Amino acid sequence: MSTDNEEPRGRSDWAQIITTTLVGFLSVLAVTAGVLVTNNANRAALRLTEQGQVTERFGNDMGLLGSTELDVRVGGIYALERLMYDSPADESKIVEVLSAFIRDHTRESLLARSHVTTSPCRSRITSSKGRPPHPPNDAGAALHVLGHRPVLFGNDLHIDLTWVDIAGTSLPGVNLDGVDLRCAGLTGAYLNGASLRGAFLRWAYLIGTRLTGADLAGAHLPYTNLTRADFTRTNLTGADLNHTNFTGANLTGARGQRTRQFLTAGSEPLRAA
Repeated sequence: MSTDNEEPRGRSDWAQIITTTLVGFLSVLAVTAGVLVTNNANRAALRLTEQGQVTERFGNDMGLLGSTELDVRVGGIYALERLMYDSPADESKIVEVLSAFIRDHTRESLLARSHVTTSPCRSRITSSKGRPPHPPNDAGAALHVLGHRPVLFGNDLHIDLTWVDIAGTSLPGVNLDGVDLRCAGLTGAYLNGASLRGAFLRWAYLIGTRLTGADLAGAHLPYTNLTRADFTRTNLTGADLNHTNFTGANLTGARGQRTRQFLTAGSEPLRAA
């Protein structure tokens, strides 16, 4: 038989249990919140450390490009390539740096003499005597890196290679979509299987350039010199070919609505109507 003081004691026990449970629950919440705050702080510190390391690497690699030693400059170029993979957010800056490096370490292309009055290329006509048959090794390495960059944010990065002379360069299968090659010299270049979709090649030299199986869909080629270029199985769909010089070019199997008229024109130079 229960006594009169047992009921208050039961209520007291339940109150103590509830209080203990609440205190424990709040303690767990406090510990969890502390862990989250600590983890967030650690992640923020790690990000700052990583950003600092990236900034340091970028500065060091940039310094290598200014070296007087060829092998050091080439090492800097490939270090920047590695940085593009490790820090995708810096891809656009690295592309800009490498583009400027190529412009600064290659000669300017010769003016398209047949378009002196219409070309915006520099009017000073220089001699090609003594020019190397291909770009310097460091510029060639930078071209290779640009052409095989990780396309992380689409192909809308601006690559400015205007007026550069990269004659004789070998870049099979590269991705140069949308690249700006106005007034550039690519005479004798090897670009088989390359992608140049939407590239700007107005007033450029592609004399004897090999573009077998390349993709130039939507490329801008007005006033471009394509004399003796090899366009076998090349995709020219939607390309702007107005006033383009196709004298002696090989267009066997080339795709594009207007290529048929070049193949059947029967006169040289073969130009768009």
